Amino acid sequence: MEFERFGSATSAFYNLLVSIGAFEWAYAASLKAVRRLVPPGGRLLEIGPGVGALLRKLISAGYDAVGVDASPPMLRYSRAKDVSVAGVSFLLPLRGEAFDAAVALFTLHHWGDHGPSLREVKRVLKRGGYFLVVEADQARMPLVGSHGCTAQCLRDVLSAEFDVAVERRFPLLFAVARKP
Repeated sequence: MEFERFGSATSAFYNLLVSIGAFEWAYAASLKAVRRLVPPGGRLLEIGPGVGALLRKLISAGYDAVGVDASPPMLRYSRAKDVSVAGVSFLLPLRGEAFDAAVALFTLHHWGDHGPSLREVKRVLKRGGYFLVVEADQARMPLVGSHGCTAQCLRDVLSAEFDVAVERRFPLLFAVARKP
């Protein structure tokens, strides 16, 4: 299974970007999208929380949230150490049907073969649960290169396991995938 794991240098750089507020706009947009799907108090999973900035915001907004990240250096920097767990998207160390929603902000493009990971996300979601995927809109921002997706790519990848709707809100794509 091929996926990207961030080392110490990348994790330190990402931590610096977070500390200067470089991603606050994306966190705010993601939190707004989560609120449209699940009311506060809901149980959420963030896959690939990195240094835990969005995870901490979800908790502050009243969600019962946990994060799973594959990168030990990211976990060391985490602002949400108390609710962050080491693990990988294709083998989540969590019980089935435990979450109202899962969130992947700027991480799906790092997952390699999506099939096993999507089956795991589906396994841990409750029936009718949501998987919110937020990625840079590669079609409108070609400079993001492989660090983004197109709307069609998200539909194609996610529809294998979920009912999917994709919304464009420049410069982001929001895919709402629902477990049947």
